[in-house]
Amino acid sequence: MLDRYADMAIVIILVVFFLVATERILEGLFRSFHSFFFLKRQQEVDDELTLSSSRNITALFIYPAALFTVSPSPRIFAFLLIGSIVYLAVKYGFMAILDYVNRTNVFKFIGRMGINYLIPASAILFLGRINIWLSALCAIPAIMYLIMEAKVIFKNNFSVFFYILYLCTLELLPAVLLFRLFV
Repeated sequence: MLDRYADMAIVIILVVFFLVATERILEGLFRSFHSFFFLKRQQEVDDELTLSSSRNITALFIYPAALFTVSPSPRIFAFLLIGSIVYLAVKYGFMAILDYVNRTNVFKFIGRMGINYLIPASAILFLGRINIWLSALCAIPAIMYLIMEAKVIFKNNFSVFFYILYLCTLELLPAVLLFRLFV
């Protein structure tokens, strides 16, 4: 009985959020899909404040909505949402340290660029509730993110060794640890 009330509360919160921010959410969806393959368009979205705020609002709506649709209970939804927030906070903290040590803003941009790929992956995951095989398509935005991430890192004259080290510590290690935690 408590789970039904929690489910209803989460749905009401998501619907109200969607109704209040519909224009921003739709613009963020359009811009994130529009800049999916092009690094220059992602930099344009990042440079313009209204576009980046629309992208962030879209991510704030669609990611919890996707998690809610795939979570079997409100407790698991809360655990996944809080775990994601902690993971992103730690990741962005390490990216800020990397920017400070290397005296660049490259990793902050990579972190913001990741939001552009989180939105399509979340949309696919949201639709994956309809068909389980559709949720496997979430790998496409993840692979595209890694490709664009490599372009940014190599464009800023970092070595291949540095990219492999970055990839292992900030991208793959947390995923492996989460997988080992649940399996």
